[in-house]
Amino acid sequence: MKKSLRVILIFTMLVCKAYGQTDELKKYIDKGIELYDKGDYAGAIAEYEKALKIDSKSALANYEMASTYFAMEKYDKAIERVDVVIDENKDYVDQAYILKGSAQDLMGKSKDAIKTYKKGLKNFPQSHLLHYNLAYTYYNMKEYKDAEGELQEALKIKPSHASSHLLLGYIMRAQGSRVKSLLSFYNFLLLEPTGKRAKNAFAALDEQMKKGVTRESEKSTTIIISDSKGSDEFSAAELMLSLLEASKGLEKNEGKSEAQLFADKTKSFFSVLGEMKDKNKGFWWDYYVDFYYAMVNENKVEAFSYYVTQVKGDAEITDWLTKNKEQLDAFSKWYEGYERKK
Repeated sequence: MKKSLRVILIFTMLVCKAYGQTDELKKYIDKGIELYDKGDYAGAIAEYEKALKIDSKSALANYEMASTYFAMEKYDKAIERVDVVIDENKDYVDQAYILKGSAQDLMGKSKDAIKTYKKGLKNFPQSHLLHYNLAYTYYNMKEYKDAEGELQEALKIKPSHASSHLLLGYIMRAQGSRVKSLLSFYNFLLLEPTGKRAKNAFAALDEQMKKGVTRESEKSTTIIISDSKGSDEFSAAELMLSLLEASKGLEKNEGKSEAQLFADKTKSFFSVLGEMKDKNKGFWWDYYVDFYYAMVNENKVEAFSYYVTQVKGDAEITDWLTKNKEQLDAFSKWYEGYERKK
């Protein structure tokens, strides 16, 4: 009886000690995160080291320490810590692959980064961030086709990932695919309509819309048609874009503001693409064109157009957004209920 009681007491003490260590571990990690958020990286590292003395394999402590080293640009040390997380294969493993690949990329080891991301995707094929980071590395290497493919996968998994739409827009612009770049930039601005990235994205969108059209005078406009991409599936839509831009000077458009002209042109562009849809298929048509054409059919393009141009800061656009809250709410409700094809 006494022996049984002694065993119970020892077991209870061990459990209490384990709980005590867990509380202590959490305390050090929480303090480290707090210091990290304040920019005190050295202080954060000191707290994580205390945590690792309690549990050297702690996934959270190792990952947070790696993130801190990454912020300090000590990429070798960051990789050393995330390798522990990956080897343990318990928690934060997908984030560890992303952090490791990013560190390798910033060290100039892009090929190693690609291997890391691909290894991560074998274990986490539904990680849109692994696809995105892999695409970003390909983009920096000017491997645009590979980058495009990864971003398509990322967007199928998470359509609301604004950065994937933005990067895809820049990739398509780099390849001279005018229409595809516009489809991506429009969607990015829907998700992130304000801020520095939005300002740059709208400038890129506006440049692509006006590309190849020169207005020499009120009565003279020149349209330059490029034959380098003329054989692709969007060549007809690209020609239509130029014609729409040139038509801004027609009598029927006199008196219209830039915001109104943008909304009209956007609606016409989406309508033309939608009418071409029956003869075409694939990611761009099923993912983007279906979405924009549904917007046309639901009479939501005007609200969309003013919403994505708010980054310009024009008084007319701000006034429209203020006076048409019901229309904006209706658009928001429609968008929330829209389901993209995958």
